[in-house]
Amino acid sequence: MAVVGHWASLAEAEKLTQSMMLKGIIQTVIEGGQLVPRMPVKQVNGKDLVYNREKSWTASDGAEFVDIREQITWNSDADLDQITTPLKRVARQDALDNFVADTYTNINDYRATMIQQLVKRATRFVEDKLIYGDVTYGSAKEFDGLHAMAEENTGNLDIDEGEGALALSNLRLLLTAMKIHTLGKDNVILLVPSQIADRIDAGYAEGGLVRSGVTHHMLQASSMLGEAGQEITMFRGVPIVRSDFLVAEQANTGVGSDIRAKNTSGTEMFTIFGIRFGQTEDGGVALLFGGAGRDVGEVFKRTSFPVLEDYDSGGERVVSYLAPTLGAQHSLGRIYDITDAEVTP
Repeated sequence: MAVVGHWASLAEAEKLTQSMMLKGIIQTVIEGGQLVPRMPVKQVNGKDLVYNREKSWTASDGAEFVDIREQITWNSDADLDQITTPLKRVARQDALDNFVADTYTNINDYRATMIQQLVKRATRFVEDKLIYGDVTYGSAKEFDGLHAMAEENTGNLDIDEGEGALALSNLRLLLTAMKIHTLGKDNVILLVPSQIADRIDAGYAEGGLVRSGVTHHMLQASSMLGEAGQEITMFRGVPIVRSDFLVAEQANTGVGSDIRAKNTSGTEMFTIFGIRFGQTEDGGVALLFGGAGRDVGEVFKRTSFPVLEDYDSGGERVVSYLAPTLGAQHSLGRIYDITDAEVTP
């Protein structure tokens, strides 16, 4: 029998003490590669944003040579793509019993804690939909994310890796198609899932690249320290941003007949996005948001409900009216159906 001194049992002794609880909640859901903080915002005073995008044409269609006394051709072939991006509503609300809120106050403020959790959950939902939202094959209530917008591109702005390892030559093709030689690299990033970023880092550092039995080091990559002291790999001077929101996907989905699906079976596939951020009128990728009385950068508006009818309860709601927009098609590209394998030249 255990000796606990004066008390009949350990349970009796424990009646005179209590646990010490730390205030707040320890964060375990920690993710990197958020898009919302990186995207320039445009406030919309209306239900949607409409803009005209220039169509491409061949150089030979631009003008003509004319000889002496030769008649000049009258032309009428200019046309535009008119793009409409509607705002969509994202909302989350939770109830809070007044008895809990008013009496369980010796350690934590339940209302403040709930509001923090509401905003975090809603923000994570938005980050996911900024990649995987699809109006056509998902839900008409949501907005098009990066996959749905990039799928409308052609050529080297939408590269199929063919269910194989990432070829660095395709990264070159993608960045060239994004016109980094003409428009520069400012505000351009490569959004990369962590698994593939690790493969690129290994190729740059200890692993090298294997080609025809000979190891070549990835000299076209470099690294730098970010503002928080973290190491950031660069490819052709463009930062590789690790995204925890880019997850394993199903092969051969999201290519014009269905939504880009997250992996449920078979070999895991991954996607890399090239993104140039900027205001819509400058051709970049931006975030539209609407709502009267909101400050720039105020993504979510909070509404408090002190009383819910028929209940001794209140509630909190966070709502946002937003949508991503793509100005020019060359500001967004992707390489998809990449396997988690050693990168190749």
